[in-house]
Amino acid sequence: MASQNIFRRAAPENHIFRNEEALFPDFLPEQLPGREHEIKELVYCLQPAAEKRQPEHALLVGPPGTGKTSTARFVLKELTEYSQRPLPLYINCWEYSSRFAIFTMLADALGEFLPRRGIAADEVFSRIVEIAKKEERVPIIILDEVDRLESTQEGIQVLYDLCRASEVHSLKTGVIAITNDEQFNTRLDNRIRSSFIQHTLKFSAYGVPQLKEILIQRAEIAFMPDALDKDVAPLCAAMAFKRGGDARVALALLLSAGKAAERENAPRVLIQHVRKVEEQTLHSAAVSKAERKLPEMDEVDARIVELAKEAGKSGIESGVLYSKMKRLVGERALRNRIDALEKSGIIVAEDKQLSQGRTRVIRVKE
Repeated sequence: MASQNIFRRAAPENHIFRNEEALFPDFLPEQLPGREHEIKELVYCLQPAAEKRQPEHALLVGPPGTGKTSTARFVLKELTEYSQRPLPLYINCWEYSSRFAIFTMLADALGEFLPRRGIAADEVFSRIVEIAKKEERVPIIILDEVDRLESTQEGIQVLYDLCRASEVHSLKTGVIAITNDEQFNTRLDNRIRSSFIQHTLKFSAYGVPQLKEILIQRAEIAFMPDALDKDVAPLCAAMAFKRGGDARVALALLLSAGKAAERENAPRVLIQHVRKVEEQTLHSAAVSKAERKLPEMDEVDARIVELAKEAGKSGIESGVLYSKMKRLVGERALRNRIDALEKSGIIVAEDKQLSQGRTRVIRVKE
C-alpha cells in the first residue's frame, strides 16, 4: 500500500494563521498606533509636493524598531494615492550607497533605463533633472540608514546633490533621511545640516501599551478568530519593552510563538508557546541587524561581527579577538574598528576588570 504523502501528513489540522505576513517587519498596516504626531509632522513636510511646490526635507531619528521606516513609507503611500505628482523612491543605504547606484534607481523610477556601464553619475543626475522637470514630477526619496552615506565623500555628495537639488538645479525634491544615530546631523556639512534643522522628528521607544496595541492590530489580520490567547500579546509586548521597546522584536516573538503552536498542532497560541521560543527569538533578533549589514562591510568589520556572534551572549574578550584577527589588522586599528561598530549600534563593547587587568568584552547588540 502506498504511503501517505509526507506533506499531507505534516499539514496542520488546526489552522492558526490567516495571513502571517501581517507579522513581518516590512508589512505596512492601514494604521500606525502611537505615531500619530510623527505622521502629522511628515504630512506637513511633504504636502507641498502634491502642488508641485518644494517639500521640506525631514530627518527621522530614533532607536531601532520605533516605526521610522514604516511611518515614512505610510505617509509616502498616502501622498502618492492623493496626487500623481510625487515620485516615491525607497533606498536602503546599506544596500545602495554609491552616487551611481542611487541615481540609477531614481532614473529607473522615472522610467529612464540607463546602461549600467559607460555613463557617469553626473550624467545620470542630469538626465533625472531633465526628465523630472519635463514631466513635472517631484521626487520624494527615503534614505533609510542614511548614516551609511557619511562614511565616504561620495555618500556625502549624494546627500548634497539631493538636498540642494532645488537650489542648484531648480528641481523640487524631498528627502526623508532615517537613522538610529541621534548625532548624525551634527556631523554633517553645514550645507546639508541646514536642510534638516527645522524638521528633525525624534522617535521614542514604544511603551508596553503601544506595543500591545500594535500586536493586537496585527494579530487580527495574522491569526484566525480565537486562535490567540488573550495573555499572549501583553507578554510579547512586555518582553519587547525590556529589549528597548523594539516593535520588530515584539512581532518576531508573536510570529515565532504562532509557528510553535502550529508545529504542535495546537488550536490556540498560548503563553507556553511564547516561553518556548523566547530565548532563540530574542537572540536572533539581536544578531539580525548585524547580519543584514555583513555583505556591505569590509573584511575586517565583517570578521569582528562574525566572531562576536559566534561568542553568543557571553561575548568575546578584546585580547582573544585580536589574537584571531592580528593577521588582518593591528591592535590600535582594531580598537578603532570596534569603536566605530559600537557607534553604529551593531555591537556593544563593555569594560571588564580581570585579575591581570582590564579588557573589553564585545558582543552583538541586542
